[in-house]
Amino acid sequence: MQAVFPESDWCAVAPLSRIDWLPLDPAVVPQAVLGWLAEQGSLTRRLRAEAGELSVICLQQGVTDDEPGLWQRQVLLLKSGRPWVWGLTQAPLSTLARYPQLATQGEQPLGDWLFGVAGATREGLVWADLVADPALRQVLAAWQLPAPKVLWARRSRLVLPGAECAITEVFLPDAPLYAGVEEKE
Repeated sequence: MQAVFPESDWCAVAPLSRIDWLPLDPAVVPQAVLGWLAEQGSLTRRLRAEAGELSVICLQQGVTDDEPGLWQRQVLLLKSGRPWVWGLTQAPLSTLARYPQLATQGEQPLGDWLFGVAGATREGLVWADLVADPALRQVLAAWQLPAPKVLWARRSRLVLPGAECAITEVFLPDAPLYAGVEEKE
């Protein structure tokens, strides 16, 4: 059994560097990883299907200093106390005005609420390897997680009736998509 980290060890991630997001390509992304990156439905639902208890730690939430018209929320999704996914939700304040529930999720997975909104759809799914991002490397070290050779991430837009938000999800080293995957050289 792996150790459970105390909540006090978690910290928010500083702004990420510029990311070159790519369209999903089965020739580049291993099949086992592609299944996770290409998930069109709720990642929360998919994580719940895996063994262990799903919990959420809200690391940061509110209007950003860098972009005053942008609200964001950073969370960690954990299974059995192990961090599997770092999530970043970003939305214009107009989205919060229309859907104030977005800012009241606290320690609840956002996917439960988002995919419960009638007419919500995921668009523009792209991927990147964020292993070289300095902010992520620094926080992985602070979280005492191993430095991986690849750090799979995906980004998409969640379109709600009359609004939208951007979701970035980084699959951390303990996430199941790394199990048994041979890295491409």
